Amino acid sequence: MHQGAKALIVRAKGPDNAPFFVMLVFPADLKFDSKKVKSAIDAKSVSFATEEEVSRITDGVQIGGVPPFGNLFGLPVYVDESLSSNDEIIFNAGDRSFSIAMKTSDYLNVVRPKISDLVLR
Repeated sequence: MHQGAKALIVRAKGPDNAPFFVMLVFPADLKFDSKKVKSAIDAKSVSFATEEEVSRITDGVQIGGVPPFGNLFGLPVYVDESLSSNDEIIFNAGDRSFSIAMKTSDYLNVVRPKISDLVLR
């Protein structure tokens, strides 16, 4: 499960109360820490994007099938630092029924995410 890369789209409000969306990517066996996420993305609040918001942002990808390539959807991507310790990651490929394995170094080179401490420990 630690090799699994969970990709979540979250809705946040910045210091000026303006809403924005970001993608969080972290090991599937961990949970994100909202305090750490708020600090990493400079937000006053953070919540899960709704099913409708995810569908609109991803052009129809269902929750649970979103791949960790937020850059394809115009989203900033924040990856938990613990994910980079894996040689490869496994993630959903736009469908909850299909997964892809990829070298973590290749993923990081393609996406160029911000690496942060995002999870509960």
